[in-house]
Amino acid sequence: MSDTEHAHDTPGHAAHGPQSPYCLNCHYTLPRARPRYCGHCGQETDLHPPSVREMLTEYVGHYVAFDGPLWRTLWALVMLPGHLTLAYFHGRRRRYVLPLRVYLSASFLFFVGSHLLTGHKPHIPESEESIVQWDGDGDEAQSAHRAPAASSGAARGGASAAAAAARTQPDNAAETDPAKAVVRETDRAVREGLSKNLRVEHAAASAGSSGCDLQHVNSNCSAGERWLAAQIERAQHMTRAQWEAKLWASAPYAMLAMQPFFASLLLLMFAGSGRRYAEHFVFSLHCHSLWFLALLLVNTGVSGGPVMLAVFWHGMLAMRRVYGLSTRGAFWRGLLLSMGYFMLLALGMILLLGLIATLA
Repeated sequence: MSDTEHAHDTPGHAAHGPQSPYCLNCHYTLPRARPRYCGHCGQETDLHPPSVREMLTEYVGHYVAFDGPLWRTLWALVMLPGHLTLAYFHGRRRRYVLPLRVYLSASFLFFVGSHLLTGHKPHIPESEESIVQWDGDGDEAQSAHRAPAASSGAARGGASAAAAAARTQPDNAAETDPAKAVVRETDRAVREGLSKNLRVEHAAASAGSSGCDLQHVNSNCSAGERWLAAQIERAQHMTRAQWEAKLWASAPYAMLAMQPFFASLLLLMFAGSGRRYAEHFVFSLHCHSLWFLALLLVNTGVSGGPVMLAVFWHGMLAMRRVYGLSTRGAFWRGLLLSMGYFMLLALGMILLLGLIATLA
């Protein structure tokens, strides 16, 4: 190997030495008017050790976009319904960010912005005194608001005395605010009823099939039934705040999972349009990107009702423009699409609740 070839393979040569007349990746001879990228392999010709900022920008840039085209794209997404989808279909793909990166960027903005809005972030109670639990018979074993003990001796009276005191003595907040008392008692009654119903239904079903009582797991229970009993018990001991927090954390994955289903609904709705599934998927990505931005707006304190109406109107205009519909045709198709999508979303949320209970 010659000295020149050896210099080309030396890592420090490109960083500190003179510029090589060859591409350091494929050794293609570069023209005298040095281009920015190699015409043979496409690698940059001006290489240097990257800074930390450049490394982070390059890494994040593979998934989300924060350069000029992103803001231009978001403006078109909000102000020009359907324009991004048509621009992508017509081959204008350099002016705007590609659909998947638009979706990832919008979801990134949503979650970062939502976490910054700490006032709208659900709180997960971690202390033992802030968690409502039930024992095996469905009665309260611990109360979320324990009554203050009259003395240190009474405080050591046991969990049963504290629970009884909590059932008979409301806390100060409930005394001064009747609405809080109503919410607390309603929540307790609903959850206790759900707890008992779950136990009775699963116990009856399992006892009728295999003689296993999920309420009192014994040797007659199979491994799957013991696992199911453990998940039911775990779900019953979760507080409402914990459910809300876990749903909040799982929401992006649910929306991502709904992408192919929403595109499938579009494929069925516009079966005679001649568009392929991938084209409907592009429209789905743009729709969900807008929904992320709308949810971020709701998290700032804006009323959800007007935002939902605006999102529906925006989607109807986008559908009218992309699929060439009349206003009436876009309206009734939008209604059918919304009903079908929310039915699938409800089913997905039920499955998500089961998954949360399993992973809780």
